[in-house]
Amino acid sequence: MISALIPTYNSEHRLVLTLSALVPASAEGILKEVIIADEGSSDGTEIVADASGAVFVSTTSKSGFALAEGLQRCTRSNWVLLIQPGAILQAGWQAEAASFIERAERVGTEQNLVAVFPSRTEEFGTVAQLKQKLITLTHRLLKASCHQLPMLIHKDHLQQALANASGVNRQAQLQKVLRASRVHWLNGTVIFQNTTK
Repeated sequence: MISALIPTYNSEHRLVLTLSALVPASAEGILKEVIIADEGSSDGTEIVADASGAVFVSTTSKSGFALAEGLQRCTRSNWVLLIQPGAILQAGWQAEAASFIERAERVGTEQNLVAVFPSRTEEFGTVAQLKQKLITLTHRLLKASCHQLPMLIHKDHLQQALANASGVNRQAQLQKVLRASRVHWLNGTVIFQNTTK
């Protein structure tokens, strides 16, 4: 049902956290494959990918070609979960993703639709909550600002959007994908672990 595509560059420690959150979906048969699209890492990113059983695709270019090459390796599903290293999807995300896919295919709107998992903070206090509300508002008003959030997108739509954005960096590519899409916000959430290791 879903292929995960994870763009990386020296993401060894953050990748472990992201892959761990994907295990339940793999065990349930919802996640069919994981593709690591690497931009020439010099750390242990490839070792982590290999240990997890993910397919590792590497280029030495940081011009966004790794993402397109990784997408070419996504062969077991029509839907792609595009997720950044360090993003940790919260429990139950896979059921909501499956429900979204079934609904999008039933209605016939999958070709230009992107489902996005909103972020949430684990910090306590009023200031942290206000900051989270401001981030959420920014993401909802400016859809290109949520390029770091995990997104579920039909493979054909992603392929077309990336073809129109070749030669630019990953952030610009993802922003272009979002601009070319209708965004649907999912109820599941993601937290980000920024490790300095």
